[in-house]
Amino acid sequence: MNDQLAKALQLNGVLQKRSPSLIKGYQKRYFSVRNEGQYLIYWKKKPLSSKDKPQGVLSLTSISTVANVKGSDTEFILVVGDRQFQLKADTASQREFWVESILYLKEYRKQLEGDNDPIQQKVKWNELDKETITKIKLEVEKDQLDKISMKIDIKNDEVMKCKGIYPYLIKFDAKTQDQFIICGFLMKKGKNTKFTRAKKRWFIMISSVCITGQETDKQGPSQGDIPDTFQLDTIYYFAYDERGDKSNFIGRIPVSELENIEQIDKTSGQLLQSLPYGLKFEYNERQYQFFSEQLTDIQKWILAIQCVKKKPKVGLKNSQQLEKKEEIIFEGQLQKQSNKIIKGPLSWINVNVQLKKNSLSWTAKDDSQGNQYVLLIYIKQVIGKSKSFQIFTNDDQEFKFKAQTPEQKDQWVKIIKEQVDVLKGSIQNLEEILELPPEEATKIDYNEQIKDEDLYDQETITEKFYNKMTLQIEKSKQEEKLKSKSFFSKLLCCFGGGESEYEYVKDRGF
Repeated sequence: MNDQLAKALQLNGVLQKRSPSLIKGYQKRYFSVRNEGQYLIYWKKKPLSSKDKPQGVLSLTSISTVANVKGSDTEFILVVGDRQFQLKADTASQREFWVESILYLKEYRKQLEGDNDPIQQKVKWNELDKETITKIKLEVEKDQLDKISMKIDIKNDEVMKCKGIYPYLIKFDAKTQDQFIICGFLMKKGKNTKFTRAKKRWFIMISSVCITGQETDKQGPSQGDIPDTFQLDTIYYFAYDERGDKSNFIGRIPVSELENIEQIDKTSGQLLQSLPYGLKFEYNERQYQFFSEQLTDIQKWILAIQCVKKKPKVGLKNSQQLEKKEEIIFEGQLQKQSNKIIKGPLSWINVNVQLKKNSLSWTAKDDSQGNQYVLLIYIKQVIGKSKSFQIFTNDDQEFKFKAQTPEQKDQWVKIIKEQVDVLKGSIQNLEEILELPPEEATKIDYNEQIKDEDLYDQETITEKFYNKMTLQIEKSKQEEKLKSKSFFSKLLCCFGGGESEYEYVKDRGF
């Protein structure tokens, strides 16, 4: 591509356009060459997003005449069919550049399109085919996204840092990240898509294949490169309502199981007023809908999903070989406080606990609750007392374990704290990573100091209170039942035949 063509394809700026109404005279309009020099499009003002609809579209091959206006150094005329456009630049040099560029692109497009008869009329925006409109919208968005791309990248880095993903992906260069990782904010509709409001969620997918639709010589992430509880080719979404939100993901969607992936357009009647672009798909007998202000975001996600869907399915034997076999740092038998409360004191279940590089996981011996885990990056505090220790996370979850001896408890607390420190020690301070100006960065104390004994004592007091309250409620219930029973019922109750001793009480939310 020569310099003249490159400059002509970038032709854009403000010109004054003479209105057909003599009263209005000249009006400022923003003109821009789009779709590889095929169209000259103008807006009332410079478009800030692809939602801004053009006021007019001129096919460059349909322009029959380009001429300067006699007696003026800044005006020129474009003739399209039976209509004439009289335009005015700010200076004579600007007019010369516009005229030369339009003439050059006119001949350039004729060579590309052949000797077909040009359309001798002004093209209406709504008459353009859908593919062309999409291309033009993406070009308009690109101009704006190039200006704010740095802010978008900084925001994504901020979220990845808070969610504990940043340390795993920082080792990949920018090109590899662009080819195998997609992330960003989208608006997600709830289960009842007709009545629920869309909520802002941050999404990420780490792919095992290139998601740009192009061939690459880069090696993408392997299962061992990502957090232990994450899977490749799976969409994860998080809440991120405020800066510093370290909560875990709230949903996961395996891309291989998606069906009926479609882009939502205005004709579907499913778009939100403020969010003109969307996509939808079906997973697990449910429809998901996502929306964005940018068409670029939606098209990137659709392309990424399609690339992963095209990936050949791996057989069971091969998939097992690809699974990450993460080294177990420490393992042992403990008791864990159950979420379900049986009448009386708090219940405990026997679990096998494994501490790995990135997570602490446990499985009940009877496998009644499946494999459960907490990522080490989310652990805020580990507190031990007597034979028990308690884990507090950044998203306000609590997990309580009990060892057989105080020595065993001390060993678990020490090794968990050490591994958490090792993991977090590889991450720099958030403000240093993002390099945000002081006025834009909200100060967050990530090293919140909590007195172990005070916090533990408070939890113990709360536990005793609820145990006592549970027993009192059950006692009151039994007394009321006895009052309501007849003499013979009471007599029979004394000899057995009463109700079961183990009645489940509603989970109190621990």
